[in-house]
Amino acid sequence: MNILLTSVGRRCYLVEYFKQALAGQGRVVGINSEPQTSGMAAADRRYTVPRVDSDAYIPRLLEICSQEEIGLMLSLFDIDLPVLAKHRGQFESLGVAVAVSDPWVIDVANDKWLTHGFLLEHGLSTPKTCLGIDSVRQALRAGELVFPLIVKPRWGMGSMGIHIADDLTELEFFYHYTRKNITSSYLNILANTDIENSVIIQQMVEGKEYGVDVLNDLSGDFLTSVVKRKLAMRSGETDMAITEDNAEVKQVAESLGSILRHRGNLDIDIMVESSTQIPTVIEFNARFGGGYPFSHLAGADFPSVLVRLASRLLVGQEFFGYKVGVCGFKSLILKRM
Repeated sequence: MNILLTSVGRRCYLVEYFKQALAGQGRVVGINSEPQTSGMAAADRRYTVPRVDSDAYIPRLLEICSQEEIGLMLSLFDIDLPVLAKHRGQFESLGVAVAVSDPWVIDVANDKWLTHGFLLEHGLSTPKTCLGIDSVRQALRAGELVFPLIVKPRWGMGSMGIHIADDLTELEFFYHYTRKNITSSYLNILANTDIENSVIIQQMVEGKEYGVDVLNDLSGDFLTSVVKRKLAMRSGETDMAITEDNAEVKQVAESLGSILRHRGNLDIDIMVESSTQIPTVIEFNARFGGGYPFSHLAGADFPSVLVRLASRLLVGQEFFGYKVGVCGFKSLILKRM
């Protein structure tokens, strides 16, 4: 089987995980609009493709799938998930198993304002969130919000554009600064023309921070999950973590995965509030996140599960189990292009 990883970017470790899962019985093909990335360098074969917002993007991917006899495709980046979800049927008609969720799931995950409403609708704890500066002023006057507050892009990822405001002056500055940055970055692909409503303000939650990987099969049925407590962050990604067996956090994460019925991995950020000890969902992404390597380090092997599912093979429990108490950190290894 050959695997296509779209928007492969800097996720060279995921390229290596999928190469290991194939065990020499296939190749990993990477595509990206920017050719000079570590993920592209790690792939067995690589293609530079048009930008995600180009009309030529999907036709080019379909050509590559046919040419490379792709059996499994998944994305490593939020930006192209809506496009792949919309056209999933075209790839499936070529015999490609697509580990991309339904369009509504992608929309709810990518749009943090929709995320907030979805979590409230399903009775899951989430921070008080406002859309736009006027509603924040009202919430502050009513005592529904208190400083510090988190200012971030509505359609954001990682730590891009995220700021902590300790007072009204900082709130006003960061709100307008974030809006300006959205218009000049690739985030405007998701924001489209709705720049007016492109920033959300969220109550800051103090406590322990967790990342959970929830794996569903290609039909959306739950398979397993891995809980990690984050010990250090860098540029919005988990830099150091330890696996734990936190039943309350796991229950919240698995409930969310069962409601969404996503395909493949769901990356969830959860805070356990210091005062209440209530697991509070901050956000989630319908893809492999930057914290997955810590799940892999502890013994989980989601890439092998996806390869076996796409090959219509049985998946044993040996791919799901993970050791509790495994602590790891990311390190930088320099390689020649």
